[in-house]
Amino acid sequence: MDPTKRKILIPYDFSQLSDFAVKHAVQIAKITESSLVFLHIVHDLANESEALKRLEDVANNIANKYGLEVNCHIRPGKVSTAIKTYAETIDAFLVVMKTQEPKGKEKLLGSRSVRVMAGSRIPFYVVQEPPKRLALRRVVFPIDFRKENKEKLAWISSLSKYYTSKIFLFKPNANDYIIRNNLKFAKRFLEGKNIDYEIVTAKRKFNIVLETIEFAHKISAELIIIMLSKNITVAKAMMGLKDQYYISNRHKIPIMCLNPRSDLRKYEGFY
Repeated sequence: MDPTKRKILIPYDFSQLSDFAVKHAVQIAKITESSLVFLHIVHDLANESEALKRLEDVANNIANKYGLEVNCHIRPGKVSTAIKTYAETIDAFLVVMKTQEPKGKEKLLGSRSVRVMAGSRIPFYVVQEPPKRLALRRVVFPIDFRKENKEKLAWISSLSKYYTSKIFLFKPNANDYIIRNNLKFAKRFLEGKNIDYEIVTAKRKFNIVLETIEFAHKISAELIIIMLSKNITVAKAMMGLKDQYYISNRHKIPIMCLNPRSDLRKYEGFY
């Protein structure tokens, strides 16, 4: 593995949904000249050699088909902690991961995807189906009351280096000082980077998350960028996390999920 090359981590469990994540990761890797790292989590290492052989067969097929550098690793542990731990160990710049609608008690406690991503300093790109297009032409950027809106802009800047995207700043139907301030900052930032954007105001004053998702679907957006909630607890999950509505949205739009980071001002994206 080239230590100087950007790494995209793909948690892989041999399912069709994992194959969808691979297809997204391949597209991103080719554009950003990154390598791929397949990670399979096992409960213990008793079947490590068999799992590694299966994983290498998949990885070799991807490497030969697309001309990418692909590496494989098996790690024991719980999925909810092993993925983000390994992502930080290899200093991945992005994790491309499958997700799906919560089932059973996940509806109360939050899906495994939310638990995997919570607290990670590495951004996650979660998908539910294969990519529909090669490019990220339309990206939806929800503007809200949180100061972390500014942190999302660093990733917008980085995406613009690889994709010619139009950013849709989707804001609530509210005349609030913090939202106005966040919007002004976003406009100055995007104009300073010569990034095309459009401001869109929600029509209603309730359920901004669902309205954002419906808007993204209407314009055929390829991506929504969100900031995950801080300090996710069981109580918060039972009340309904907006993160979950985004991640398992019914239109299956890919979601880039970031966690609030105090050190992000040192960086400007995938560096």
